[in-house]
Amino acid sequence: MFGLVQAPGRDGKLAYEWWGDPGGHPVFLLHGTPGSRLGPRPRTFHLHNLGVRLIAYDRPGYGDSDRHAGRSIADAVGDVRAIADALGLARYSVVGRSGGGPHALACAALDPGR
Repeated sequence: MFGLVQAPGRDGKLAYEWWGDPGGHPVFLLHGTPGSRLGPRPRTFHLHNLGVRLIAYDRPGYGDSDRHAGRSIADAVGDVRAIADALGLARYSVVGRSGGGPHALACAALDPGR
């Protein structure tokens, strides 16, 4: 399912998509560099079997998300929070692939309660 949210603290939008079990545990997959939300992912069948709702978004400047000049890795925390809030998620997990690894670590370090 595709969606757009307002980028936190600035003009612009973030594009996201999710696959898998709608009632499953939410897991944000943060893409590599370069990359997008449409990169490699497990098949929806496997996500359903695992009870996972996989959520991926285009970091600013990639895919359908608007550019964010001066962005830092820590800004990923606000991006993920904005999407989680739009989806009504109180808790979630994050995983980063390649260049998305530092962004996932920032989310874990700066938003440990979620």
